[in-house]
Amino acid sequence: MPREIELFHWWIHDDITGHRRRTPYAMDRETATQLYGNIQADEPTRVVRMVSQLGEAPLIGERPPKLQAVDLHLGRDT
Repeated sequence: MPREIELFHWWIHDDITGHRRRTPYAMDRETATQLYGNIQADEPTRVVRMVSQLGEAPLIGERPPKLQAVDLHLGRDT
């Protein structure tokens, strides 16, 4: 069953510069805490995603449509 996760960019304290900076990538709270320790979410960057468990098929309505190959030299479908 898919689960919902929240992703944010995070504010961290840079020990080298002594300044506060934002992480370049969005990540969940658990990952950000493991990587940076003391963190604060940048709320406007919040994104919610539905993630399937490893090995689990996505829901029927979530499958992408079938793609069709096109021959670019002749401009017709293959």
